[in-house]
Amino acid sequence: MTNKIKIAVIGVGRWGVHLLRNFLAHPQANVVAVLDPTLERLLAVKQQFNLDENIVLTTEWQALKQVPGLTGVAIATPAITHYALIRDALQQGYHVLAEKPLTLNPIECQELCHLAEQQHSILMVDHTYLFHPAVERGQAIVQAGKLGDLRYGYATRTHLGPVRQDVDVLWDLAIHDIAIFNTWLGQLPVKVQATGTVWLQGRVEEGGSGGRGGTSRSSLGDVDISRWLSGIYSPVLAESR
Repeated sequence: MTNKIKIAVIGVGRWGVHLLRNFLAHPQANVVAVLDPTLERLLAVKQQFNLDENIVLTTEWQALKQVPGLTGVAIATPAITHYALIRDALQQGYHVLAEKPLTLNPIECQELCHLAEQQHSILMVDHTYLFHPAVERGQAIVQAGKLGDLRYGYATRTHLGPVRQDVDVLWDLAIHDIAIFNTWLGQLPVKVQATGTVWLQGRVEEGGSGGRGGTSRSSLGDVDISRWLSGIYSPVLAESR
């Protein structure tokens, strides 16, 4: 196929390597560059996927700007690095697929969305669970009205790790269920209440309890999240009038 989208994958760690694998297999994608700050990771993915010699492997962001015809970038780096990378990519005119969260600051998120509009570029957050067949089926059932008027939703997500140094369980885990609730309801919360608990790292919340919020109709939803125990993190929920 001609006119393939030329893509660079930025960050090939635990999740970025899956993005690379899928782009390599996609008939409309042409991976032209891979960036990671660790040379050993670059050499590992080159061997793992038998990457073509024409694919640029680099540890430097500036090197990507020299790749001819680059159309888009997929960013799977620590969340704290997202804002600067995404802003620069959009300013270069690239389309951007970013791992969640987009940034850790809502004002920065709004700025990036406005910049994407100005640049006529696509900026998309990879909420991967929204494309899971079970979630898509749930959305079809909800939107068909087969469950009637929704009043309450509940999600539990517990997992033994991974330990994240840059984000807490709200950004790392609960964000999945919040995105699912928002998509199923077709609404956004109008108020949110949450609490978190620190167990291991002294500053990054790994679980918690409590939480309630609402949209414009009248359904409530709870999200219980823990990295370590079957503890509770209830940060969001939708309430409609």
